[in-house]
Amino acid sequence: MLGITLWILVFIGSYFIIFFAADIFLDNLKDICVIYNLSPFIIGMLVLGIDPEESIASIIAAINGLPYVSIGNVVGNSIIAMTLPFSLALLFYTLKFKSLSKFYFILLYILIINLLFSFLFNNFMFISGLIALCVYIIYFFRNLRHYSQEKDRNTGDIEEDLKFNEKKPMELQGSSKAKKIFLTSIGLVFIFIGGELLILSADQIIDILHIPEAFFGFIIIGFVTNVEELTLILKSIKKKAVEIGFGGMVGKLIWNLTITFGISGVIMTHIPFKLILIWNWIILLLVIVYFNLSSRREKLTKKDGLILLVFFIVFIIINVFLAEI
Repeated sequence: MLGITLWILVFIGSYFIIFFAADIFLDNLKDICVIYNLSPFIIGMLVLGIDPEESIASIIAAINGLPYVSIGNVVGNSIIAMTLPFSLALLFYTLKFKSLSKFYFILLYILIINLLFSFLFNNFMFISGLIALCVYIIYFFRNLRHYSQEKDRNTGDIEEDLKFNEKKPMELQGSSKAKKIFLTSIGLVFIFIGGELLILSADQIIDILHIPEAFFGFIIIGFVTNVEELTLILKSIKKKAVEIGFGGMVGKLIWNLTITFGISGVIMTHIPFKLILIWNWIILLLVIVYFNLSSRREKLTKKDGLILLVFFIVFIIINVFLAEI
């Protein structure tokens, strides 16, 4: 009894670490964007979009000859990250943002087709992995070269909508830049620490209570591994830093389909075909298409949140009942 109580306390405490660390991280990152005249969207993509934990999990699974665990982590985590955090956030807030550049959606469509080819054609996984890694290189350097264009596109948000807690760039220039960079780094570190403790405690709770594997894999782990994203999305909307949170989600999706899938694919070289791969691929495609269409409206509402929640529920049902197909 003492064991389960301890791990439940660790689970709750780790979430509070993430919750308060997200405040520190977002507050100081917003100020840094103003001080250095950076695009919040690009910063979100390049900082929050990096997901080494998921990459390590997929790569280790690939090395150990578990292709479905590796690919399932890539696709499943992408679907959950783009549905659950947004659907829950949109139940309380309306998300307004500037229309995303077509470049990112063209990139995502290329990546999703590349993923399909790796399923359909035997021994194409290695080539798909190399293509995915090349796409990330293009994506990374494009963001570095064209960040000023994104900066100009988001200037209105920074000055009018975001307002960065009513601070003006000149006022922020007088603040300690080193201090803000330090606090941003500390906030990010504690978000990762909180995430690791959350996963560790959840694993222990499941082991002690003997929770069914399917419920663990698709419900608890799906939520736990994305709790940082859920918190950051909610915080970014509440703090009127939508571009940072939205950029982080888009960046994470691209990271999963390039770096994580790319390295894993090169290691696996191939994956035996199962229909469940196609079912999950279709759901991911529909989610990407939905965000593409929603981006043109420049707004996500409660209705969109409910639709994304339906995508999430369908994803869980399919993987619980059709996993062996």
